[in-house]
Amino acid sequence: MIPQVRHFAPAPPAATDTLAAAEQIFARALRGFIAELCLVDGGVLIGWIRSQRHGNIADVVASSAELFFKESVITYADGADVSLDWGHSMQVVLDMEFSAEPMTVFFKLVLDEVFAGVTIQRIVAEDVSQIGLDGFAKALNRARIGHA
Repeated sequence: MIPQVRHFAPAPPAATDTLAAAEQIFARALRGFIAELCLVDGGVLIGWIRSQRHGNIADVVASSAELFFKESVITYADGADVSLDWGHSMQVVLDMEFSAEPMTVFFKLVLDEVFAGVTIQRIVAEDVSQIGLDGFAKALNRARIGHA
């Protein structure tokens, strides 16, 4: 299962390009966290998902995030799915939140046997239009450990 953002009306091309650029910036910022999370045994993670052990998943997410980001910036949002379709690579999708001033990013973290990636579902801020891509990148950077 590949998560897709569904829109009720087609988004203007500029908005789609901006979202794609934001996802690239976001994925780069999360690269270390994702690499650390990928060290978790896939069979164990699938077992936790199937038995709905959301606390275990939240703990491993927090442990992976604490190496790179300030406390509680990246959290597991108690939702996950596993795809074990015949002829396709195994895929785990975790619902996640990234919360750092001035925004909260709701996203899907996709862990596949071949790749890992993010799909931004929505960004919530007092005024998203004021943030822009540069502000988005700066907010991600400020959420990292060692930054004020």
